[in-house]
Amino acid sequence: MAPLPAGDLYVSIPGQSGTTLARLGATGKPAPGWPILLPGASPCDLLLAAPDGSIRVVCTSDDLVSDFGSAPVRAFAFDAGASPLPGWPVDIGCCFTGRMIGDELTMYARMYFGDVRQEGQPAGNGWIVKVAADGMVRNGAMVPFGDDCCVDTWAVGPDGVAYGTVHDFSGPEPLSKLAAVNFAGVPPGFPVAIAGAASGPAFDASGRIHVTVGNPTEPPAGTLVIGADGKAIDSGSGELPITATSDWRGAGADFPAPPLVGPDGTTFIVDDSDGTAVVRLDPTGLAMSGWPYRSTVKVEETGTCGEGETGCGWFRAAPTIGLDNELFVLRAATKTSAGGSVVAIDQDGHVHDGWPVGLRRPGARFWSVVAGSDGTAYGLAIEPEPNGSHSATILSLAPNSNVDYTATIIEP
Repeated sequence: MAPLPAGDLYVSIPGQSGTTLARLGATGKPAPGWPILLPGASPCDLLLAAPDGSIRVVCTSDDLVSDFGSAPVRAFAFDAGASPLPGWPVDIGCCFTGRMIGDELTMYARMYFGDVRQEGQPAGNGWIVKVAADGMVRNGAMVPFGDDCCVDTWAVGPDGVAYGTVHDFSGPEPLSKLAAVNFAGVPPGFPVAIAGAASGPAFDASGRIHVTVGNPTEPPAGTLVIGADGKAIDSGSGELPITATSDWRGAGADFPAPPLVGPDGTTFIVDDSDGTAVVRLDPTGLAMSGWPYRSTVKVEETGTCGEGETGCGWFRAAPTIGLDNELFVLRAATKTSAGGSVVAIDQDGHVHDGWPVGLRRPGARFWSVVAGSDGTAYGLAIEPEPNGSHSATILSLAPNSNVDYTATIIEP
């Protein structure tokens, strides 16, 4: 889901024949010209609204051929009326992550050389890809990476630089380093060595890089703030008496989840080791009065494993920051007769009046939430159906918790 300032919402819906892309108006009804189908493109994991109200969507495409074993990627762009922008779609070898910087799509791409390589040969190359509004593609310098590269901890910052955390668990204590790739290659000051298990990066509006450091199974935890020059900034938290838990449920949950960072640098760290605890730090890294927020209710999860199933894993449902650094947290059901809920936590660590908003159907869950610039939150509810399948419904939640509309986007 990708909200727009005017109250519209873009939605990407994966399917067997491709992805359905919709634009919902302020009442939850499809806008004129929508929805549309992107044949052969699924899933579309990157959905980014541009300042002019157009949309970029980056998809894995099963009609492209990959030479290096990595998923081929196609990027689409449409205007508000669902017409393709001139010069789009464009094909990219592989990309991990990206963001809109003005009207330009900036992504971090990777090409793998395969499992059989000569001695000393890198595992592959990473580089920045920039796609202008007219579909013109520019590729940055390629940077080789090693075998320890490939955990998906990369993100593109507001400065157009891709940052990623690489881990080394071979010694008695974990070590991390923060790597960076810009359009010209590796920027000065990187990689940055970090003692301990560090999270992937998060960013404030000024482009400062925030990471959580700690053992995901026990306290303490803390944050580091690093500038674009690779130097630490005196805005880290020091040690905090919480556990910086991972957001992954499965093998490889050896490092914390990234912090949630607001535009001004306000930072939240989630501890869901026992119920839910959330620490809030001000932009200077100091713990704020009234926090942590604590609840005996667990954070929602976005999947389950069947009995005896191996190799299974899923993410917890991610909290999100809303207007004025309000925090929305998705919570698991507290009783078998009802579903999960979403709660809004204000600046003082208290639950807003009227919240949480709960789902009535047993087994129903909120899997994701995004926040609009007007304070509206959009929650995606996944609900079990009698035939054994699931439906998906978007709830538009006003700041006072009123449900402005519900829009069912998947109905088996």
